[in-house]
Amino acid sequence: MGASAQAQASLTGSVFRSEQSRAELLVHAPEGVAPGKPLWLGLQVEHAPDWHSYWKNSGDSGLPTELQWRLPQGVEAAGIAWPTPRKFPLGDLANYGYDGTVLLPVPVTVKPDFRGTHLDVGLYATWLICRKECIPEEANLTLRLPVDGSSALHGQAFQAALDANPKNAPAGQSTLAARNDKLEVSLHGLPEDWQGRPLEFFPETEGLIVPGAAWQQTWKGGTWQASIPLSPQRSDSPTDVPLVVTLANPPGKGPGLTGIAMTVPVSGGWPPVASSPVGASDALNAALARNAERASSATATNTLSLWAALLGALIGGIILNLMPCVFPVLAIKVLAFARHGDQHATHRASGLAYTAGVVLSFLALGGVLLALRAAGEQLGWGFQLQNPAVVAALAALFTVIGLNLAGLFEFGTVLPSSLAGLQLRHPVADAFLTGVLATAVASPCTAPF
Repeated sequence: MGASAQAQASLTGSVFRSEQSRAELLVHAPEGVAPGKPLWLGLQVEHAPDWHSYWKNSGDSGLPTELQWRLPQGVEAAGIAWPTPRKFPLGDLANYGYDGTVLLPVPVTVKPDFRGTHLDVGLYATWLICRKECIPEEANLTLRLPVDGSSALHGQAFQAALDANPKNAPAGQSTLAARNDKLEVSLHGLPEDWQGRPLEFFPETEGLIVPGAAWQQTWKGGTWQASIPLSPQRSDSPTDVPLVVTLANPPGKGPGLTGIAMTVPVSGGWPPVASSPVGASDALNAALARNAERASSATATNTLSLWAALLGALIGGIILNLMPCVFPVLAIKVLAFARHGDQHATHRASGLAYTAGVVLSFLALGGVLLALRAAGEQLGWGFQLQNPAVVAALAALFTVIGLNLAGLFEFGTVLPSSLAGLQLRHPVADAFLTGVLATAVASPCTAPF
């Protein structure tokens, strides 16, 4: 295929990064952008280890990923072609979703009235990503795709996502029935190599069952049967239930094993629904109650823990003064006190200025760290000490300070007389700069160990 046929989309603004995930807007247009040609867009989410996001029915808790498209006239996006999910047991709860890397593909239709040399795509995506805690994330992503070229760079990723999409199957003789607060499931026509193996059951209707509850399943010939507890907060009594079944305990990460999707009719009636709108499930309420109980028991020890932390910080500060990266600061301050003798007001003002120099220096360092992290850099505290140039500059500074304290030279003899005089005339400014210097001298003690 020629170079012009392999024109790449401009990916500026198509990537989102956080500590929990990396999300990218992808496109697959193997025959270019034209009416009747295949065109796919998708959000690919790479989860950090132990984190997951959610399927269209999130289970006991969570929220499904939502995609809001901004497309030009004549271009329409359909809904997400959801890959088969996994089940994530969390104590008494269970969620449905994905870990590892997952691509949520969306088919796009180009109509005959579309005009333009480029296809400009905008996407506002929101997703909830959870470990034990949950963090809502959002991203505004954009890309520009040339109409005449093709974009097949991510073809394998889209093919894998479509392969993981549940395969539609007719309900046939399959039935569902609500009896004695249980959903009785009987499915026919499942793959022969599934027979005798445990399956997972994912209803698309939220709040229908209790995802984290124990349930029974069995095979009778080629028929899979299961009895699953109904949710007491159920607010719907559907006549048909769209669902996905797949083999349990899939290996690896990402989507589950390719499942079977079918819409199964419900025979008979339903028990009375909850009189109020669907709320938290009993399992979720029990989990929240346990969390509240832990929080109340921890409140009694919070005050003691605070005082213990303050005492530990005080002892740590005393010990820190004896470390090589802090001890030179004491010598600098002793020389400053000796320079001003019995001028108590000057000492007080200098102490405040010195403190301001230290605090503002750390605020500036923290601001630089936050700005770099906001720009997508994966940095932590003490990042500057992983830079050889910074380490070399600090080594040179320590050498100069050591030679000065050893009496081999005085700063007054090497600095211009005007600068040395300024130091004497403005002791408060000198104290502020000493605080800045102290931050630099003590910075090795803030490095990651």
